[in-house]
Amino acid sequence: MKPETLVKKIIEAIETASPTTITYNGKKISITKKLIDKYKYYKVRDDIDLERIDANAKEGGFIFSLTLIFAGITAAATVVGATAGGVSVANEKKAAIAEVAASKAVEEKKAAEEHRHNLRLEKLAAEGKNLKRKRKVQELEI
Repeated sequence: MKPETLVKKIIEAIETASPTTITYNGKKISITKKLIDKYKYYKVRDDIDLERIDANAKEGGFIFSLTLIFAGITAAATVVGATAGGVSVANEKKAAIAEVAASKAVEEKKAAEEHRHNLRLEKLAAEGKNLKRKRKVQELEI
């Protein structure tokens, strides 16, 4: 299949909004609904000379390769940036979970200490009441 035929099939798939799979040089190209939705509002120029583009692609050369090299570098940089962003988000999430767990442990320890303190004060208060009763009883006996 010629490159211009491939381009025409892609354009046709987008214009008819019908997902399809196109085989080009033994490789399957999937035109998905998501891809169609992304490009369906783009206008196709009628003045593009597909045969000239095909001839340039076959001739190649350094200038042609240069654009592919820059495109590859850009794609790699994008992947690296997205990966770094994902890793930082994951690390922030782990740190937030650890912080919540630590604060919960501190709160539980504080609550346990306060409960122990309250029991001690109640015990002392009960002993104090018993002492007052004993004194009253002793005063009455005398």
